[in-house]
Amino acid sequence: MPRDLSKDERSADPVTLTESPNSVMTERSPSPTSSEQSSPSTERQRQFVIVPEAQQVEATNLHPYTRPLTVSDLDACVALENAAFTNPNDRATPEKFKYRLSKCGELCLGIYCTVLPNSGFRAETLAASRPIETARKNGAISVLLGHVVASKTNDSTATDDSMGVPENWDSPHPVPTKRGHQEAGRTIVLHSVALLPGFQGRGLGRVLLMAYVQNMNGAGIADRLALIAHDHMVAWYEKLGFTNLGKSATQFGGGGWFDMILELKQLQSRATYG
Repeated sequence: MPRDLSKDERSADPVTLTESPNSVMTERSPSPTSSEQSSPSTERQRQFVIVPEAQQVEATNLHPYTRPLTVSDLDACVALENAAFTNPNDRATPEKFKYRLSKCGELCLGIYCTVLPNSGFRAETLAASRPIETARKNGAISVLLGHVVASKTNDSTATDDSMGVPENWDSPHPVPTKRGHQEAGRTIVLHSVALLPGFQGRGLGRVLLMAYVQNMNGAGIADRLALIAHDHMVAWYEKLGFTNLGKSATQFGGGGWFDMILELKQLQSRATYG
């Protein structure tokens, strides 16, 4: 599920995004209001990792870039999810990642940086990282910092069925079902929007999500994006163009979510927009 991307900004300077392929501007994500911080339900739901200042990644030239995810990114996505969500109930399972990356990897996007081996770079996904090019002499690897993992549904909002995995989905002749990815659906459900704890509060989450919206607008394969968010993240998504539809009926992780959608540009608008 969408992960808190606005954690502890007070002591971290924004990363200089000098090579973003989508040329999007970055700014800091909003912190929860004081009323949200005092809410018992908010404190129960938040459960994100507070990274001590000494352990935060000190980097000002990450040169982040985005690319679609594939099933070969499975181990890195699982490592990222485990690091971003301290509550196991809020995590997508390895099976769900394998299913979504296999069936609809074109709907999934990662934000990466290039790292040299033995450079002292710290990231929970480092062990699962792969070489940029097998022939590159310096052995540089591509490290996953954040991801958006999604699928399609025929519904207009995220539902428990859309977040499920069909039985025997990898068999040669799977049985048709309403669960999981629906190729003809016109709503893209964002199941996981996550960023490594050491890189939160630096604008990377905004860059990742804006790049995703831009890609889906250009693709013309859906009418809207949908996700579920806890109350302390609603304002952050609203600033990126999402609309809060109120409390969600989904019971993933015990419920307590809000339905949010973002209407994508229609064909004529996309043509005018360029």
